[in-house]
Amino acid sequence: MTILAWVLLSFMIGLLVGLGLYVVIGACIYHTIFARKGKIKRAIERKKNSQEEIDFWSKHDFKDVMITSFDGLKLRGKFLNNGSQCVAFLVHGYGGNYVDMAKYADIFLKRGLDVLAVDNRAHGTSEGDYVGMGWIDRLDVIKWCEFLSQEKPYSKVLLFGQSMGASAVCMASCEKLDCHVVGIIEDCGFDNTFKEVSYIYQKGKLHTKFFLNLFTSYANRKNGYDMRQADAIRQLKKTSLPILIIHGSDDDFVPTEMAYNIYNNLDERRRNLYIASGAKHTESYDVDKKKYIKVINKFLDKEHIC
Repeated sequence: MTILAWVLLSFMIGLLVGLGLYVVIGACIYHTIFARKGKIKRAIERKKNSQEEIDFWSKHDFKDVMITSFDGLKLRGKFLNNGSQCVAFLVHGYGGNYVDMAKYADIFLKRGLDVLAVDNRAHGTSEGDYVGMGWIDRLDVIKWCEFLSQEKPYSKVLLFGQSMGASAVCMASCEKLDCHVVGIIEDCGFDNTFKEVSYIYQKGKLHTKFFLNLFTSYANRKNGYDMRQADAIRQLKKTSLPILIIHGSDDDFVPTEMAYNIYNNLDERRRNLYIASGAKHTESYDVDKKKYIKVINKFLDKEHIC
């Protein structure tokens, strides 16, 4: 065999090995984070809803609602007409479902608002094999807004999201929405999808930069978008909506610095920040219920939202 043949053979073997690593490693990490039955998501789902959260939805006259997403998925949620011209649109986080939003729905119902709480794609009762990580979910927020405009001619819509859902409503804020959004409350959302996914990845065992690059390349192709471009701050800067940013001081899933990053990059005239001392991820309400409700009501009153 000639030298040229050996070179070509070595090149082909190297190419095949590289392609194999790309597919195997990239797909493995991608499914761990993004798949409906992925390891990380399943670990979060093991935290069962309390009986109080489950009972809340049956105690009130919520009706089952459904829409079809831009890519043909059946997305489901719960809606309650409380006789208001203002509706709180609630979006849960990664690994959650609409049931998680019971305590937040209760805040808004007691304030007299209508409530829509949804299951994100690949969560709960909604269809989908892969989670949207905020960026794709923002397109589902747009479709749910179309539902609200058809359900009732609301004069005001408040977007409320937690964790991934918080990022989703922030990312949707500058899109063309059929409903009249007047404010945003984001609880422990991440500022950028790539930064958050990288943070989650680095908590794993195979957290080398080489594998991260393989995974990122695979995920971008699989998702159809560059995760670095999925940026909540960039989207929020295109709006003038008032926003309340809530985060736990001890959040180890979405770093607290992301809340400060969002806050520091927005116009001071519309930004509001509450850092719950001692709270971990999604625990800001739990560590001080009275303070949490007071902060929300103060924000709604101050901005004349609902």
